[in-house]
Formats: sequence, C-alpha cells, structure tokens
Amino acid sequence: MPVIGSGTIGPGRGEYFDVVLTALTPHRVYVRPDDPTVDFDLHVYDEGGHLITQDVSPSSDAFCVITPRWTGPFRLLVTSANGPSTYQIAVEA
Repeated sequence: MPVIGSGTIGPGRGEYFDVVLTALTPHRVYVRPDDPTVDFDLHVYDEGGHLITQDVSPSSDAFCVITPRWTGPFRLLVTSANGPSTYQIAVEA
C-alpha cells in the first residue's frame, strides 16, 4: 500500500495531503495512527473545495473509499478529534 505521507498531530489540529485520483477507479484511503487511543478523522475534498466524503467515527484510524467521476486533484485532510499521535496516510487503487 503506497504511503503518501506521515506526520504528528494533536487535538484540534490537521494536516493536508494533495493527491491526483483517477476517474472511475475506486481509491481506498487509510489513516493509521501509532497510538490506538486517539480519534483521527479523514475528510476528502475535490478540486473545488467541496467535501466528497469523510470518516468521523470515534475509532482511532480512518478509512474512506472514493471513486471519482474525473481524473484530477483531491485534497485529503487528517484531523485529530482526540489525542496526539504520529500517523501514516496511504492511498490504494
């Protein structure tokens, strides 16, 4: 699974990652924090800044599947609802 980035964030913080996704191809986006007690969320935006999908569950990791109608840039936002941790974000097509 290709890791596209990593970082460290704490409560109320977030980090952006820009990716190009391919039209009509399902892309699985995973956020895996190192600390299983945190609550990380994932938000996916299109090139116009519109929210496409999100995972705001109370679990430590976050996961979304995106099948875009066009090939182009998308912005992934990783946020921490609870607790600090290092993490990795990966996209798999």
